Amino acid sequence: MNRRDMILKALQAGAFISSVKPMQLFANEKKDALLTEMTGNPLRFPPVFTNGGTMSLATANVNVWPGQNTQVLAINGSYPGPSVIVEKGSVFTAHFSNQHNEPATIHWHGINAPELMDGHPKDAVPPGGNYTYTFPVLNRAGTYFYHSHADMLTAEHVYRGFAGFFIVTDPAEIPLGLPRGDFDVPLCIQDRRSANIPQFTYTAELNDVMYGYLGDAPLINGTPDAYFEVNRTLYRFRLLNGSNARVYKIALSDNRPFHIIGTDGGLKDAAVQAASFYLSPGERTDILVDFTPYTIGQNVTLKSQAFTAPGAGSYRQGTELNLLRFDVTGNTASGGIVPATLPPITYYNPADVKIVRNFTLTMSGSGMNMHRINGLTFVMDRIDWQTPLNSLEEWKILNASNNIHPMHSHSEQFQVYSRNGSTDLPPADKGWKDTVLIYPFETVRLLVRFTGYRGIFLFHCHNLEHEDDGMMLNFKITDPIGINENNSNVAEGYVLNQNYPNPFNPSTNIIFEIPKDGNISLKLYDQLGKEIYTMIDGFRRKGSYEVSINADLINGGLSSGEYFYKLSAGNVLISKKMIVVK
Repeated sequence: MNRRDMILKALQAGAFISSVKPMQLFANEKKDALLTEMTGNPLRFPPVFTNGGTMSLATANVNVWPGQNTQVLAINGSYPGPSVIVEKGSVFTAHFSNQHNEPATIHWHGINAPELMDGHPKDAVPPGGNYTYTFPVLNRAGTYFYHSHADMLTAEHVYRGFAGFFIVTDPAEIPLGLPRGDFDVPLCIQDRRSANIPQFTYTAELNDVMYGYLGDAPLINGTPDAYFEVNRTLYRFRLLNGSNARVYKIALSDNRPFHIIGTDGGLKDAAVQAASFYLSPGERTDILVDFTPYTIGQNVTLKSQAFTAPGAGSYRQGTELNLLRFDVTGNTASGGIVPATLPPITYYNPADVKIVRNFTLTMSGSGMNMHRINGLTFVMDRIDWQTPLNSLEEWKILNASNNIHPMHSHSEQFQVYSRNGSTDLPPADKGWKDTVLIYPFETVRLLVRFTGYRGIFLFHCHNLEHEDDGMMLNFKITDPIGINENNSNVAEGYVLNQNYPNPFNPSTNIIFEIPKDGNISLKLYDQLGKEIYTMIDGFRRKGSYEVSINADLINGGLSSGEYFYKLSAGNVLISKKMIVVK
């Protein structure tokens, strides 16, 4: 499938003009770094995934460098992985088949998905196994992505190619007038090591675990030495940092300004003019670039400017790199504009914070588990804290290490409130975020409220070597009004089984057991704890029972989403969640 076929899947958005100073968070930037000469390969675009199809993970040989085979870890044989393009409000489904020889999951980065759909390493699919991911797409239109999240294997899996775009569209954004179709271009930025060409050799040593696995050869959409032919018009570029550890300081080679219009969670509430910004692993930023001032035959390069950062060895953070050359070749107009207005964002009020949580990031020792959060490293079955639904929290993150940590939270998006006490934030911080870069010895405050799914989710560093080294914690989103799931599955001999199938549409079955005669109730609740349907309410003799329900026949039809069913008998209360997909 060519680029036109991919992008004409209705990628839309918008912007508002204003002006702020470019981000200046690293000091003593290098001014004399040499540029890597680009030989030139046309920018590639991965195929589009067909919603409801199969995502098969396996090793494959692909041509990354012309005329040479690279063995990658690929979804459906593609590097990068096929791009998911879905509309807000639809139901996404992918049948995952793990044909690799190691456990694997798919994490839908930035997407608000139920616990069992989130790709937590506890839910890893074994080699030869299968799993169906399905969930309603609740997120705002924006640029998201997916990648491996297997325990202590994430870094290697992603480095070998297991990642791809997840783009959410919304027809409501079309009137904003942003560039669309061929002029709306997703760019996945990754780095590899030129010494290993043509292979993606992953051999993380102590220095790599300490600072992250860095390369010196940028790949854009899997293309080395990439160029892209553009017209003298306005373009939208969706930038994704899909690298394991490298931070990029994005700029144009002539320092011409552009507009930042979107962050991790979709459009900002205003477009901001900037000449550079930092993009850390896991972050996404959408920008508008106007090529009208250039003449046909000219070119300009998207690059990462040099900056000073901690680290040592052959591969250094902050190295100046050419990323993608834009060759101006035509006059076709995109018809896109920088809109005068954008839909507003309601920002959280710090005065409404109910809970303050403190996180201290440290690095100590010289072996495994040197990267820690609050002195802890990841333990699969340990819950490190519980957060109640609908309660605004402040997360105060202190980086007490001389290292860079892009911190990422699963489940819902957050808002960056301040850096070192200042609320005058860089433009790429404002808006909805799920990943934020924390600089050495910096304190960043986030505001977050979980309003959707309950369950176990992750908070971790998105430097993937740090994550695999243990810089990750579990948190559990709970229901303050008593619909929490009882995972023990047994209480005083009462048993409530998981409904099957789950997720389902429209029918599912529930089996339960009661050890003695008595009055019982089996009821269905929505996410806010409101009772919406009674399946059983009355006397039953001891034994095993099965109940069937049809989502289309309850209250005029249940919408896609997460629900809870609860068995109660005297002092016994057991509940489980079910997922309706339509």
